[in-house]
Amino acid sequence: MIQLTKIERLSSFENPNQKVNLKYLGWEEPYRGFELFYYALFINGIDQTEALFSTNRLECRLDENIQIEHPTRNFAFIPSLEPVLLDTSNFTKIPLKVLFRENGTNYSDQLKGSFFYADYHLTINSRSLILTNLATLETNKIKFPADAAIEWAYFKNPSQIQIIEAYSNKGFIYNVESKEIIYQKSIVDEMLYPNIFRWIYRRQQYNSNEIEMELLQKKDNAFVSTYFKVS
Repeated sequence: MIQLTKIERLSSFENPNQKVNLKYLGWEEPYRGFELFYYALFINGIDQTEALFSTNRLECRLDENIQIEHPTRNFAFIPSLEPVLLDTSNFTKIPLKVLFRENGTNYSDQLKGSFFYADYHLTINSRSLILTNLATLETNKIKFPADAAIEWAYFKNPSQIQIIEAYSNKGFIYNVESKEIIYQKSIVDEMLYPNIFRWIYRRQQYNSNEIEMELLQKKDNAFVSTYFKVS
């Protein structure tokens, strides 16, 4: 069951580990409305882009939802076109890409976010998750139906992942052990919060099963925001 606590403002979290840096190099617009952003990968102050990826720049999608470095361990997530989990102690790369095949066509799932737990990394995509064990580097790719539209996902406990959808008021729990969806329910009471437009992920603290979300309601052609702690 989802627990909600209304809050007045968002918390501020910092990552104490700062060995990994994606340095912005510039952008291109090959055609109108299609922008590409390029970065170089620095580890301990040294540019490792060419050595690790055989190119001098990486096309990446980087925003505040993508945690690129483990707070206490030697792991980094590189959100390039071919996302990878990188062991920065020995430069082992684990590919983190989910492909779907529909109507005879293969396509990659859209990256939504990345988060490190003490012993796992969770890659969050629009309709799939990738759970990586940091001890064994084994990956578990979890795919959901085509109508899924994931905004965020987080561990409620070691065996259950809570998924929150974006443009709806729906959430569901996935059981990692039984490999099935076990619980589906509305996130908030729509009698109290009508005209819901969407949920937006905002914050999560390391080693926490609690996140901070923004609820957007549309009223009289304007948007109203309410912040919640969700657990």
